[in-house]
Amino acid sequence: MRLLHYLEIENFKRFGEQQRIELAHPAVLIGPNNCGKTSAIQALALWSQALRTWYDTRKDSSAKERTATGLNRLNIVAVPVQRTRFFWHNTQVRTGTKDVSLVITVGVEFKGQVVALPMRFRNQGDELVYCTPDHSIIGDMELIRHAAMLKVELLYPMSGLETEEPLLQPGRIDVLLGQGQTAQVLRNLCLMVVRSSAEDWQRITSLMHRLFNVELSQPIETTRGSIELQYRQPGVKETLDVSSSGRGFQQMLLIFAYLYSHKKSVLLVDEPDAHLEILRQKQVYVLLRDIASENGSQVVLVTHSEVILDEALENNLTLLLDGKADDLAGKQDIRNSLKHFGAEHYVKARERGYVLYVEGGTDVDMLRALAQRMDHPVAAAWDERINSFYVQNNYPDQDMDAELERVEGGFGVTPQQHFNGLRNLLPQLKGLAILDNDGRNRKSQLNDALQVAYWKRYEAENYFITPELLRNYAKAQFPSNDLFAQQTQQAIDEVLNDLVLEQVFENAKADFNAWAQANAEVARVLWEAKTERLKLSAFAEEFFRRLSVRTGGQMLLRKGELHRLIDHVSLPSIPTEVKEKLDLLAQLFCPAASHEEVEPGKS
Repeated sequence: MRLLHYLEIENFKRFGEQQRIELAHPAVLIGPNNCGKTSAIQALALWSQALRTWYDTRKDSSAKERTATGLNRLNIVAVPVQRTRFFWHNTQVRTGTKDVSLVITVGVEFKGQVVALPMRFRNQGDELVYCTPDHSIIGDMELIRHAAMLKVELLYPMSGLETEEPLLQPGRIDVLLGQGQTAQVLRNLCLMVVRSSAEDWQRITSLMHRLFNVELSQPIETTRGSIELQYRQPGVKETLDVSSSGRGFQQMLLIFAYLYSHKKSVLLVDEPDAHLEILRQKQVYVLLRDIASENGSQVVLVTHSEVILDEALENNLTLLLDGKADDLAGKQDIRNSLKHFGAEHYVKARERGYVLYVEGGTDVDMLRALAQRMDHPVAAAWDERINSFYVQNNYPDQDMDAELERVEGGFGVTPQQHFNGLRNLLPQLKGLAILDNDGRNRKSQLNDALQVAYWKRYEAENYFITPELLRNYAKAQFPSNDLFAQQTQQAIDEVLNDLVLEQVFENAKADFNAWAQANAEVARVLWEAKTERLKLSAFAEEFFRRLSVRTGGQMLLRKGELHRLIDHVSLPSIPTEVKEKLDLLAQLFCPAASHEEVEPGKS
C-alpha cells in the first residue's frame, strides 16, 4: 500500500539542496550516523503536523483568508528543537532581508493519481514558524483535507516503561504518541486492539510468541483505572508484568499494537531492530511489511541492519550521506552488483572512500597499536569505522585468491573480485590489502588501484614479539613483593627457555646456548633469522598457555590480545618496514578523512 509516494526536502536540517526520497512500501533509509536518516522521517512528521494544523485552522476560511498558520515550537513535539531556526539547514533562515524557504513536499495518493503537496515554512523568532500549503494547491481544499486526514506517526524507540499505566481516551493516546511518549501508551494501544478486534489481538500474541517464545496475556482494565498486561515465559510459574520484558520485546509489541490499532496509516520507525539480535531482524522486516500491507498501511524504516538492507534492496532502499539521497533499489547496476556481497559493503565503501583487506580483527588492532606506539600520523586519522574485511585464514595457500570471511559478508568472493565489484560502481574507490607472507616469498603489488602489501616476515607479530618482550611483560604482571615472586620469575624464565629451545632451535642445545650467550645485536639477528618462517603469534600464545599451567593461573594474553604487547616494545627495535606499511595506510585513510563522499560513476 502506498499512501505516500515520495518525499522532497529542501533546507531542512541536514538537507540543503532539494533531495527526493522514494517511498514505496516498506521504504528503508540507511546511512551512517548524522547523515540525515532521522531528519528525513522527522520531515514527514513535520509535514503531516503542519498540514493538519493548517487545515484545522483554515478549513472554514474563505479563499482570501487562507493565509499561513503559526506553529509553536513546543507543540512540534515529533521534531524537538531548542529554537525554531534549527529546523533550517545550517540554521540559515534569511539571506539578507529575504526569507530562506524551507519546503517539504510529499507525493500523495489522491483519486488514483500521485499529487504533489508542498508545505512551506517561514521562521518567526525562536518559538514560532508559519506554515502554509504552496500557492499552487492552496485552493484545492479537497486534496488538503484528504492529506490532513492521513495518519502519519513517528514512533521513537521505547524507554522506561512504567509498572502502571492509566486508562486513556483515544484522543489523549494520539497526543502522547505525537509527543513521543510511547512508554505511556503501550498498554492502551494493546487494549484498543482487543476492544476493536479479538482476532487482531490473537495475531499479536501469536507474533510475540513466534519472535520471543512468550505467552502474552490479554490486557485488563483494573479497578484502579489502570491497565494490566502480563506475559509468561517457558519454565516460569508466575506471570510477569510487561515492564519486566526486554527493550526489543517492548519495541516490537508497540509497533504491532500501533499497526493493528491505527490501520490505513503511515508509520515512521527509527531503528526497530536496535534491540534485536540478527536472527530476528529479517523476521521483523518481513512482518512489518506484511502486517502493514494487510491493514492498508505504509511503513518507513530507518535502520543500520545489514540483514534488512539486503532484504530491502529489491524493493525500496535509499542511502543517505551528508544530506544527499541515493535510490539504490532503483538502480539496476547497483542492485545486481550488491547481490554478490551485500548492500552494506557499498554503503561503507561510498562513505569511507576506501576498502582495507587484512587477515583478521587482530591485524587491525595491531596496526592501530603500532601506529599509536610510533606516533605515526595515521593514528590521528584512525577511527572506529575502519572499512575493513577479513581474508579467510583456513586456506593452505592463503593469498589474494582466498575468499573473504563469510562472517564479514564476503559471500564467497575473493578480495580482488570484491574490490573490482565495488570499484565498478565507485570508480574513485581506493583499496589496500596488508597480508601475511606465511613463510612464502610473496611479492607486494603497489601499482594498482588495489594495492597488495605482504609482510616480508611470516606475519605482523614477527616484527615485535621477542623472548625479551614476553619475559618482561609476564614478569610485570606478577607483584614483586608476592611471597612466591621468586618462584614465579623463575617459572617464567624456564617456560620461555624451554619453548625457544623446542620451537625455534628444534632442541639443538648448542645453537640455543650460542644464541643465549651472544651479545644483544647478534642475538637479535639470530632470532630474526630463525623465526622468519615461524608463526610468532602461535609461539607467544603457547608461552602464555604453558605459563598458566605452570603457575596455576589464567592465561595472561591470548592471540587476539597480543597487540597489548606493543605498548611495551622499544621504539628503536621496530623495523622500518612497519613504518612503510603505516605509510600505505596513511595514504589510504588520510585523503578519506577529508574526502567528499566517493560518488558513483565519477572518475
